[in-house]
Amino acid sequence: MALYLLKYPYRKILLPLAQKLKWMNPDILGYLATIVALGTAFCYFYAVDKPVLLIISILLTLFRMTLNTIDGVIAIERGNLKLKGEVVNALPDRYSDIFIIIGIAVSPLCNTYLGLAGMASMFLVSYTGMLSKAIGAQWQHQGPLGKVERLIFIMIFSVLEYMSLTGKIGKFHSITYFEWLMILFIVLGQITVYNRLVAMLRECRKLDWIKYRDTNKKVVIIYDSQTGNTEKAAQQAADALNCEMIHVKNTNNMDLSSYDSVIFACPQLGRRITTPDMINLLENNLNLKNYALLMTSGLPIKRWFSNKKCIKYFTEKLGKKPVSTINIKGYHSIAKTYKNRPNDNDLLDAYLFAAKLYERI
Repeated sequence: MALYLLKYPYRKILLPLAQKLKWMNPDILGYLATIVALGTAFCYFYAVDKPVLLIISILLTLFRMTLNTIDGVIAIERGNLKLKGEVVNALPDRYSDIFIIIGIAVSPLCNTYLGLAGMASMFLVSYTGMLSKAIGAQWQHQGPLGKVERLIFIMIFSVLEYMSLTGKIGKFHSITYFEWLMILFIVLGQITVYNRLVAMLRECRKLDWIKYRDTNKKVVIIYDSQTGNTEKAAQQAADALNCEMIHVKNTNNMDLSSYDSVIFACPQLGRRITTPDMINLLENNLNLKNYALLMTSGLPIKRWFSNKKCIKYFTEKLGKKPVSTINIKGYHSIAKTYKNRPNDNDLLDAYLFAAKLYERI
């Protein structure tokens, strides 16, 4: 997943070239990338006799990655982001994967059965990612074996196989490096399938909640936010419950005892526990039916101690434990930790937290 994100800075590098090629249909580049992948497959098939083909295969793989990136940039520049583009972008990639893995699997450098098992694992990874899109959720890109990672592994093991064929290094435990590559694909592929399945099921929970929810209980979210992190998380909880979301400064000593449940969304502030406005509000609302804590924090390790301290404070102040709690990571503006947090996954946590809470009250 981390390597997948590298495509965004690479897109910026290719932007000037893409702007010059705006006249070109980006689909053509997608098809060209597939042809390049077919040529790469032949390089692997004949590499045992001509090891230099493995170096050429690396160059072709880099060329294919560039084509696959620049076609997306051109599509964006042309404002041509249509559903057809998603099909053309996905299907040729699957053909390219077939060509390359078959080229390796049927070559003398790899056991064919092991190669086919590696290809099956790779396809399950792609299928799991696309299945999420098919059911109306987001396309899953979790790793550790995404598209970019696969191509990088193939290039690394191509170098190792080249060095083995030219006598610079020996085999590792009597099997070829491409066979080790297939074993890696099988193991990491199944880990990736699991990670994508977990993420997909989380999104399914959200979609099912939206479809079947019956939010007739009276819930309110009282939030305070220093840098915007808590507000983002609180908004997700409010969207889940279709409930009112009020900044603590606008509560005007309101009585919260009439609500079936109150969610206090607040940042953890170390020694100060939470914000002064939130503390003042608690002074006037000691008779809540029940409540939950949606907290955000941005300091690694310390956030866990602050979390316990914050829960303890609310428990002692209100005379009862919260029904549920969650601690969302957020960017710390001073320590510069957890950059770009809360991310989509964190916000989904906040959404599902509120949905689960509603079922318990």
